[in-house]
Amino acid sequence: MENNRLRRVEWVDLNLPSLRDFDRFLGWMVGRVLFSGWLFSINTIRVAAKIIVSVCDQTERASRQILAVYEQLPHAGMLGANVIDVTAAVLPLSPENIITDLLRAIEGKHVLIIGDTGTGKSTIAQWLAYQVGGDITVYDPDAAPDEWAGLNVVGRKGNFSAIATAMEADLEELQRRIELRGEGGDKALAGLDSVTIAEEFPLLVSEVDIASQWLIKHGNRGRKPKRFIVGLSQDDSVAALGIEGQGNARKNFRFVRLGKFGVNHARKLKDSAVEEWLKAGKYRCMVEDTPCQLPDLSSFNMFVPRVSLQPSFQDMKTAETTVEPELQPISTPEKPVSDTTLKAVKACLEAGFSDSKLIKEVLGFSGGRYKEGKEILEKMKGELGK
Repeated sequence: MENNRLRRVEWVDLNLPSLRDFDRFLGWMVGRVLFSGWLFSINTIRVAAKIIVSVCDQTERASRQILAVYEQLPHAGMLGANVIDVTAAVLPLSPENIITDLLRAIEGKHVLIIGDTGTGKSTIAQWLAYQVGGDITVYDPDAAPDEWAGLNVVGRKGNFSAIATAMEADLEELQRRIELRGEGGDKALAGLDSVTIAEEFPLLVSEVDIASQWLIKHGNRGRKPKRFIVGLSQDDSVAALGIEGQGNARKNFRFVRLGKFGVNHARKLKDSAVEEWLKAGKYRCMVEDTPCQLPDLSSFNMFVPRVSLQPSFQDMKTAETTVEPELQPISTPEKPVSDTTLKAVKACLEAGFSDSKLIKEVLGFSGGRYKEGKEILEKMKGELGK
């Protein structure tokens, strides 16, 4: 059996290359290595040449700059215009339809001012209140003694029950005014203008049960009953403000977004021009979907004129209220006007106060002393160059 297997095997001769054939392959290998070395050398020379050319270009440009300065030496060192960089800086484009009159933009509407702490919400609210005029009330459970000077503040020291009672009285007064207007028209509400500022309204919504209803009912009526609502918040969501699903109430409010809230709103609108414009300057905000340039209220914050408390439905409230002490009128025209009073009058003039309002409410002259106050005001205007 084993012999049969051996007979079936056929042997194949495998001839190893001869030394002559092996030399031929070895020569090819050496040639390939030489070609690779040559190509590597060429590439190295090319890279080195590029570096040398770049260095030469930089050196040439620097030399020409030095030469340009050197050529000016005979002219007492005055450099030519070609040495001075006169390239114009690219300025951001200003968006179109910028609101410059905030009062006109919110005419007939209530206002919700949205912004972080320190963005000026309280200052803007107070300025708006004085522009509208009338009886001014502030709901602020966290108000410090030196805040809202001269205004009727309800709810200090976290007294939310006082705010709730005042809001209930507001709704009763709102209904009374609606009935008065229905009987006698707008003339029946003459002299009944009132402004209510609600600080940190989301907090009031969470702590005062009637707060949401209070805002919605005023929003549904607009400002026809001569009641102007200014809400302040650090959240612009309708849920936090308690008006979610209240489209009729929402349309009677103008959202004024300050700081990052304005920038984020512009970003949502995909308007890069407005976004850059908001970042580029001061006193800029968004009123709904339109950019707005606010007046410079830095001097207004320095001085707040007193408010005369006129008899109204507020006197019948049982809520605990506190009134800041009022400023005393200037006693005599001969007395020198202090710098503080002068700056205060200047701030009020820049804010657009009328002479009559300045004399009566700021300087404290009324009735038989009105003429005396007018003389003092004219004297102060002369000093201010107005």
